[in-house]
Parts: sequence; C-alpha cells; structure tokens
Amino acid sequence: MAEEKPTFLNRNVLLRCVKPYPTARNHVYTGKIVSYDGHFVTVDGIVLHFGHPTVDDPTGGLTRSPRATRWVALQRIEYIRELPKGVDPFAPENIKVSSQGTVEIDLLSRPDLLPE
Repeated sequence: MAEEKPTFLNRNVLLRCVKPYPTARNHVYTGKIVSYDGHFVTVDGIVLHFGHPTVDDPTGGLTRSPRATRWVALQRIEYIRELPKGVDPFAPENIKVSSQGTVEIDLLSRPDLLPE
C-alpha cells in the first residue's frame, strides 16, 4: 500500500519559526511547501525577518531574504497557515507586520479575496 502524502504539500503558506529567546528576531517563511520527510519541511519561498516594533520603526526592522529553497526542522515550527487563494507568496506586497509584531495579510487591498 502506498504511503499517503501530507495534505499541505504544494500549498502556499506562512510558516512561523519558534524564537529561541524573547529578544530574537522573528522568522516567518512565505512560500510553497514542496516536500516533507517526517523531520523537515522544505519551503520554496522567502523569509521575513523582524524584531519588536517601535514608534520609530513599526515594522521592527523588517527585511526579506531572496527566494530560495530552505529546510525547516519540525521542532522549530510554531505554526503553518495556508494563504488564501490569490495571494502570491513569492511577491508578498500584501503581507505586513502589524504594530504588535504579528504577520497579517492585507485583504483590504485585495477585495477579490474577501468572502462575499
């Protein structure tokens, strides 16, 4: 009998890594899950890096890495959230860091993604 593949393969996702200590910068991947071997998830995408937001910099120093394929250990993953259809994970202009340091999808700028 063939082994069943996980349902998250080939899905566009946001994947947040666990921070090793409270003042560490956040690492949030946005891309497509291309493989899973039981220990690692392979993501084709970019990584958003940011720290705590401040009045002077509400993005927390947001930087984006270039698109690449990366392997993420399962024990380092805090959560995986599937992106709504129509959000391009490789050009995440609609993905923002809130003033509280959370990652949000700006659906107001994409009325085609809002439920009717």
